[in-house]
Amino acid sequence: MKRKSLKVVAAVLLAALLAAGCSARNEAADYSTGYSMPGEQPQKEPMESGESVAYDASYGLSASAKEAMRSEAAGEQYGGRKVILTYEIRLETDAFDSLLTALKERLETAGGYLQSSYIDGKKPEIYGDSGRTATLSLRVPAAGAEAFFSDVKAMGTVQSEQAYTDDVTAEYFDRETRLEVLNMQLERLKSILVETDNLADVIALETEIARVTMEIEALTGELRRYDALIEYTTIDITVYETVYREGPAAAKTVGERIEAGFSDSLNGVGVFFVDAFVWFVSALPVLLVLVAVVAVVLLCVRAVRKRRKARTHKNGDDGNKLYEENKQ
Repeated sequence: MKRKSLKVVAAVLLAALLAAGCSARNEAADYSTGYSMPGEQPQKEPMESGESVAYDASYGLSASAKEAMRSEAAGEQYGGRKVILTYEIRLETDAFDSLLTALKERLETAGGYLQSSYIDGKKPEIYGDSGRTATLSLRVPAAGAEAFFSDVKAMGTVQSEQAYTDDVTAEYFDRETRLEVLNMQLERLKSILVETDNLADVIALETEIARVTMEIEALTGELRRYDALIEYTTIDITVYETVYREGPAAAKTVGERIEAGFSDSLNGVGVFFVDAFVWFVSALPVLLVLVAVVAVVLLCVRAVRKRRKARTHKNGDDGNKLYEENKQ
């Protein structure tokens, strides 16, 4: 029993040391290569293609096994490196709706999808009006992203364009190797758990298994996020709508200006009467209710006045009669 307990304790300690070693090496790799997680600013001096994060035999992987795993996972993109590519472009056009339609069709052809979109403003009517603005975020397969971006540039007048690359090779393979080590560690802990029957050892092993499982899930999620960012390029597009003047406006004569002003005045008067008529018809139910209320109030006031007047006459007649009687 003591031997089993010692064996369990040794296994837990070994697992903790391996996890600490993985974490320390990951931090050292992140610091030395200057890489960051997706979403953070990439460093200006990426690691050379021949460099890699070194792992020793304590991780349970031979040099040949590590190299085979690294080569298989790297693929052929950028010579085996893991690079996240992002494009940004601003376009100006007087065919706003047509451009968005063409962009949608081209996106479907490329096998991409719309991640987000926002359209603001209203359609301009004359030169100088600020038109609509569309802000789009597209995801396109990395293999065809460059051709797609070239087609987008031809759809309007380019105001600005930028391209960003983020080399995440070191982080990707570091997390991949850590995941391999943790999976082996998990299998070892499970095999020891089956062999032990001591309650304290079982609790310690289950606690360590839960911790390792959480680390495996976290690393798996990070790798999936990297894969999504690498396999699909993000293209952020901003489209501005405008009205182009076809040529310099010809100077108008005095007569033409008077005619235009008179026409505008007549149009203004017509619009005023139309708006007044529409308002009157729309407010007619409310006006009828108000008229009815005013009529009732006036009738009540008139009735009260009649009663007061009748009382005044009656009191006056009674006073005259009393005066005559006293006089006699």
